[in-house]
Amino acid sequence: MREDGKDNPRRPGEPGARTTQGTPGDGAKTGRARIASFLKSVATSVLSERDRYLRDVPNEYYAMWLDPRMVYSCARFERGDEDLATAQLNKIDHVLTQIGLEPGHRLLDVDCGWGALVIRAAEKFGARCVGITLSRNQFDWANECVKAAGLEERVEIRLQAWPDVTGSFDRITSLGMFDCDGRGNLEEYMSVLQEHLVPDGVIVSHGIMSTGTGGIDDRYLHESGSASRYVFPDDELPDLGYALSAMREGGLEISQIQNLRRHCVRTLRLWEANLWTKEAALRQIVDERGFQTWCKYLRDWAAAFENDAVSIYEIVGHKAGTRASALPWPGAG
Repeated sequence: MREDGKDNPRRPGEPGARTTQGTPGDGAKTGRARIASFLKSVATSVLSERDRYLRDVPNEYYAMWLDPRMVYSCARFERGDEDLATAQLNKIDHVLTQIGLEPGHRLLDVDCGWGALVIRAAEKFGARCVGITLSRNQFDWANECVKAAGLEERVEIRLQAWPDVTGSFDRITSLGMFDCDGRGNLEEYMSVLQEHLVPDGVIVSHGIMSTGTGGIDDRYLHESGSASRYVFPDDELPDLGYALSAMREGGLEISQIQNLRRHCVRTLRLWEANLWTKEAALRQIVDERGFQTWCKYLRDWAAAFENDAVSIYEIVGHKAGTRASALPWPGAG
């Protein structure tokens, strides 16, 4: 994703063009590689522009349109008419119950955001938690929330990347997007996380994926210029089959999968509605282009999920090779 293409190859026969012998198909592969390199260089500049509008905003901006716990991932609706705060709490409790979190368990939350899940895990379930984030704004906010809840002895927020995590954990949560750079790093990401699981540990991940093999549906990218520019600039979302294979190669066996696409559409539309409700106040924080970019960003994601161009799956797994007799029964606990 950060690989820049700098080569401008000459056509065969042009002055200075190099001629080499190779197996049939090598030319096509090389051409695809050069095209991919060029597209990645374009994607780098697009991501830089997107980040300027979508990430470089203060915590107060998010607080105006997220739920009170500041959860920035897909909510969970039982009927579809719940308010955002209820649905986000439902999601957190569902996830923590599903993985069998118990008092005394050590929990790692990857890309913990503003700390909602680890705080809930400590308060309601009695877990000892570590949340990691790369955002200084989130780190500061989450630590303040932990202090306000009186949970400093049970919750640690780290300004840390997943490859640098230390320690062993009974449960690992990774909600939102897979916290890695595209398809190529997914196996490594899962491998690193499973290495931090205890032998009978459980991991749950929410991953946004393409519904077609190898990338986003071309029809959707063609029809939605904003989506191709801001949402899928490098077209590296894995499809479900690729993700499951990467997880298995990374040392994980899958026990449960659930499609959350409808939940995600509802979440995104509620977020966008909140943006427009708080429009006047939000425009005091970001400029006109920034506000419009946020609205369009959420709207295009919602359209992608609505039209089955992408989906989001909740995947629960444990270490591969675990004896069947050691696996929990669905109704246990």
